Amino acid sequence: EMGGKNAQIVMPDADLDLALDGVVWGAFGTTGQRCTATSRLILHEAIYDDFINRLITRASKLRLGPGLEEGTDVGPVINQKQLGRVQEYARIGREEGALCVLGGDVADEGELARGCFFHPTIFINVDRNMRIAREEIFGPVLSVLKARDLTDAIEILNDTPYGLSSSLYTSNVNDAFRAVRDIEAGITYINVPTIGAEAHMPFGGVKGTGNGHREGGWTVFDIFTEWKTVYIDYSGSLQRAQIDNY
Repeated sequence: EMGGKNAQIVMPDADLDLALDGVVWGAFGTTGQRCTATSRLILHEAIYDDFINRLITRASKLRLGPGLEEGTDVGPVINQKQLGRVQEYARIGREEGALCVLGGDVADEGELARGCFFHPTIFINVDRNMRIAREEIFGPVLSVLKARDLTDAIEILNDTPYGLSSSLYTSNVNDAFRAVRDIEAGITYINVPTIGAEAHMPFGGVKGTGNGHREGGWTVFDIFTEWKTVYIDYSGSLQRAQIDNY
């Protein structure tokens, strides 16, 4: 696994409460520090404004604090260097013309100043060509994009150098299988966040994310071992091909 820019698509026919739970957990539940964390949200234009309002309301209530402390929703970034990287991408997002509607800065109030905390951040009015929509940030920063329909949403999702994890929220089984077919990613979830891969299943990505191998599940035998083919003849006679003389 060599990076990702994982996206969640939400269609109008989806369970929007479930989709909201999914993106909040996927984007901020592990402070965005998971290779499969949700860093892009692609919303159908019919639900764009309403869903963003609900998302801002929900994310603004998340509590920052030590990861082992009960009641904490968002923990710290791993170190000062990464905190600076996240802060720099927030600056880049504003510079590119995206609108920061939540967070966007280091959390330095009270005891949080002693750690590496960054406020959960949401950018809207994001264009697919912006760096915050294409480059891995690895922090609690979510870029929201608008799509006309499922075709447009999948095109936006695929328009990055990466292809690790993806998610579609819909109640339409045809759209679900179409997404499984057309999304360029090693993992696709339906009505589940972009995180939550299980150890017994193959894990990895395509395009700039992967190297052609899959970790996890039965595929570990291929990536962590080498095949050797062995032929043993016990006949004592010349075998011309494929042990043809018994």
